[in-house]
Amino acid sequence: MGKIIWKTDNEILLQKLRNRRKSECFVFINRGGLWYDTLTDNEKYEMLDWYEKWLEVTETLVVPETPNWLK
Repeated sequence: MGKIIWKTDNEILLQKLRNRRKSECFVFINRGGLWYDTLTDNEKYEMLDWYEKWLEVTETLVVPETPNWLK
């Protein structure tokens, strides 16, 4: 018989944050160079800052606010 594995509330939260990062952040980050070439220097800086905050989301547990120009 299989072993039942229970996830803790923290594991569930971390998985939800990872899923949000994938759907809300990576969709922009994984665009090609042609798209990035259309961004201003300020937008590129904002994008990098936003991306770094998403990478840290499982440690900070704070979802970064999406830059207005990406909405």
